[in-house]
Amino acid sequence: MKPERFTASVFVFVICALMLSVFCGFASKKMKSINDETRPEIKIDWEKIYPFDDGSKESSMEKFSSFYDYVKSKLKDYTSTENLPGYYNMIEAAKKYEDVIRWNMVSVFDYNAVIKLKDGYLTSYTTSLDVTHDAESVKNFADFCTEKGIDFMYINFPAKVCVSEDKEISGVLDFANQNAEKFLAMLKESGVRYYDFRKNLHEAGMSHHGAFFVTDHHWKPETGLWAAGEILKILHDDFAWNIEPEILSPENFEYVIYRDLLLGSHGRKVTLARAKPEDFTVIYPKFTTSLRFEIPNLRLDASGNFGITYDMNALEKYNYSSKTYAAYSRGGHPLATFTNRLAANQKRLLLISDSFSRCMTPFLSLEIQHIDTIDLRYFSGSVHSLIGKMKPDAIIIAYCSQMPGRFGNPSESEENKKLYEKLYDFR
Repeated sequence: MKPERFTASVFVFVICALMLSVFCGFASKKMKSINDETRPEIKIDWEKIYPFDDGSKESSMEKFSSFYDYVKSKLKDYTSTENLPGYYNMIEAAKKYEDVIRWNMVSVFDYNAVIKLKDGYLTSYTTSLDVTHDAESVKNFADFCTEKGIDFMYINFPAKVCVSEDKEISGVLDFANQNAEKFLAMLKESGVRYYDFRKNLHEAGMSHHGAFFVTDHHWKPETGLWAAGEILKILHDDFAWNIEPEILSPENFEYVIYRDLLLGSHGRKVTLARAKPEDFTVIYPKFTTSLRFEIPNLRLDASGNFGITYDMNALEKYNYSSKTYAAYSRGGHPLATFTNRLAANQKRLLLISDSFSRCMTPFLSLEIQHIDTIDLRYFSGSVHSLIGKMKPDAIIIAYCSQMPGRFGNPSESEENKKLYEKLYDFR
């Protein structure tokens, strides 16, 4: 068969498969919803509960002017490419075919681009971004906290690319660290208290890449436990909180390892043709715990030992749709509250964070009576209003180095840009 005919045949086959997948998608989605044991999410009008004083935002609840709008919104979910039956099988086959013909060309700044570092870790690169808006937003919010008599700090979590270990990349191809350094310099100039955990990580003698999953952009739960301990030290040493950071020493925990369970966000993009599932650790305290864990949009109000913070359904056998990392804190949600009934203090902490904190916050709650955590990508109410009701003693904003300026990143999808723009909206 001539090459052009072969190519045309493959193209026709793929198009037909995709069309068939669209029709099959409705049935498969329905079956999934019937068999899914995971607690369903409900929509909450956060703005109604935590209103804006100046009415500067419209409610984020979906409003449909007609049945057509309602149907169209549902079809959007069904036609999402990753929800199409056979999607990952086709992508996996394409990746294998690329390996055979040595077709590995990709722009490192393309949306969804995945790059393999020299030691095999997968990552994505961030362009040089303007972080001025985000720095000004944090400065204004820090001033607001000062006026209210609330302790405030910004924490910069490390991203996977390291300034010292990846000198041929950092500042040449990837600019997440450089963006973070510009951002932190602006905070310093404005007098905002911040902590750079990239420095903490290296002072602890930890391997930078080793703190992360090979196939995912997130750090490992073991690193989340370490980070929680670092925050407790800061609250104890710099804010004089009555807490014992030593409680989070690694020897005070037991580690249950699930073999070959996690294929992270980068691994799913390159598929099993170029990556393999890796081990995932679930960490339990050896000491007695008594917690209350509330997630309003799941209608969850659970009490018990530390185990209530885990979604064990996320630890089922691996497949492409698995969200193993979501086992910690039961995934990401607009608002969640941890209450430690055995805490020796009556402190309340508000943590404004991204997904890196999901495997950190449960450990942090082991020494603080109340922790409220919000993800501004999904929380649509007023932060000021929430603070007025929760009355926290301290507020922490903790974001990964890749976040400042992210909404202006040209490689992001329009949907992501809208999400990331909310990260620094602290009204």
